[in-house]
Amino acid sequence: AAMSLVRGAVDLARTLRAQAGLRVRQPLARAWVALPDRGLTISDELLALFAADVNVRHVEVIRDGSDLVERRVKPLLPRIGKRLGAAIPAVMAAAREGAVEFHDDGSVTLGGQRLAADEVEIQATPRPGTAVADRDGLVVVLDTELTPDLVAEGDARELARAIQDLRREAALELDDRIALWLEPVPSAIRPYLAPVLADTLADLVDGAAPEDAQRASVELEGGPVDLALRRMS
Repeated sequence: AAMSLVRGAVDLARTLRAQAGLRVRQPLARAWVALPDRGLTISDELLALFAADVNVRHVEVIRDGSDLVERRVKPLLPRIGKRLGAAIPAVMAAAREGAVEFHDDGSVTLGGQRLAADEVEIQATPRPGTAVADRDGLVVVLDTELTPDLVAEGDARELARAIQDLRREAALELDDRIALWLEPVPSAIRPYLAPVLADTLADLVDGAAPEDAQRASVELEGGPVDLALRRMS
């Protein structure tokens, strides 16, 4: 049951990423997950699996998503007009000001009046910098704010992917070491360059690439980078 929920959460998160135009390899700082079954727990291993699949640095399980969305209440006048009469102006003023108390049964209190769940419409929108999706009580919230550090890590992953693609184009064996030329080497990704070189079995070489090197270009958030590689003898 826990694995099924995690798979559903991954699907929702991937949909949110696509809607927000976030690259698959772009890491995000945080995600929140609210479970429909309050008695079910998600192990640290499954949370780590979710984080890896969704490409987020930190995942937190929360009680519900109410604190991560902006909720506005719209009183339904046709339903409350006759019952509340003279109290309507105070109720509408409280709704405009967001002075509302939410209750577990779906009712709300506005302007000193308690309105049933079917007497109001609750409009929920994501807080700035987040994206929210829900399905059958499962709620996923992504922090979509990208810091320079997150962008740099995403660029490093895109660079690694481009190098691996170029290795395949050059018909190299999996264990072939390569000489790699990059022009330019973006300063922002230098902290992440060592693992990129390790993953791609590459030694970074200064100067101009030889004529027989395999070449490509990759578009990163920090700008285009030309790359060339050749199998080391």
